[in-house]
Amino acid sequence: MTDRLWILGAPDPEMEAIETLLRECGETVIYATAGGRRVTGGTAYQTDPVPGATHWVECESPGQVREAVIDHHRTGDPGYGRPPGEFLSASAIGQVIAILAGLPGPAGILETLWAGPSGDLPPRPGVGQYDLGDYAVPGVHTDHRGREYPRSSQEWLVGTVIVPLAVPRELVQIAAADHCLGAAYRAACPGVDPDALMAWRIHSRAQFQRRSPAEVLADVDRARAALRTAPVEILGAEEDPESHEPDPYHPIACRDMRGQHVSELPEASAREGLCFLSTVTARDGRAKVVCQSGSPAQILAFLSQWAPDRGLVDTYGDPARGFAGGYLPPKERSLIKERP
Repeated sequence: MTDRLWILGAPDPEMEAIETLLRECGETVIYATAGGRRVTGGTAYQTDPVPGATHWVECESPGQVREAVIDHHRTGDPGYGRPPGEFLSASAIGQVIAILAGLPGPAGILETLWAGPSGDLPPRPGVGQYDLGDYAVPGVHTDHRGREYPRSSQEWLVGTVIVPLAVPRELVQIAAADHCLGAAYRAACPGVDPDALMAWRIHSRAQFQRRSPAEVLADVDRARAALRTAPVEILGAEEDPESHEPDPYHPIACRDMRGQHVSELPEASAREGLCFLSTVTARDGRAKVVCQSGSPAQILAFLSQWAPDRGLVDTYGDPARGFAGGYLPPKERSLIKERP
């Protein structure tokens, strides 16, 4: 038991991995609730008060001061707007690792989990700096649970101390998939192989959904085919460098999947590298349009041109991570584009 109390937001594969890591390190963990029930993505920032809470992971109780914020969804979050090249330190699980690495000890409380075979941490030049790289040959070193440790180029800046850590391969994949899946599939995340990521994603999603990997993969393949033949929607236009106005001769487009329900659509679009629009019903009952798997230019065009032109409200998004969305005004259904 510690004097730290970690509050975990909505459940998903990344949050499960965070919980496992924290419990392995002996940390105190509880789930965020709203109205006494564990939060969802739609209620994670309206949680019940938690006296004594110190570390908030992708959740918030309005009016309660958060000693440590672990998040990357909203402006001001430590991981918001961070590019794919920084996916590990920007992701929620990476932020948790950085905090654990900064606790007392040369590599924090991760030393007992992630030290080399001898249990020793070899010092490198510089006061307070340690390097696990000697024990992190890709595909060779494994821990007591059999997890592989690829050498990581990520360096964790904890105060004024740099602590390079060899992060388990599975946690690296979780971080890439959660922070910027589309970029990871474009090989834009250092140390992440797109094909290996796809195989792991299919396996983990099948486990999470309690289905066979073959069933999940079949859904992904069908969604990829649907995306390729979907109609094109113009999100806006590139900015003219002289007038600084949208240039209609250089449109920015995406695939229009509104009015359809296609299983595994986000996964398929990330793998295909095709940005899409879709309509979904939020947990609060409102209809919204989402734009996913986009480049920074596509997301910016959605936020600055497409969404305002159509009167969407409460828009949100992160061009660096490739997603955005906005809610339809009350009683507005023309943007849903129902299809048979």
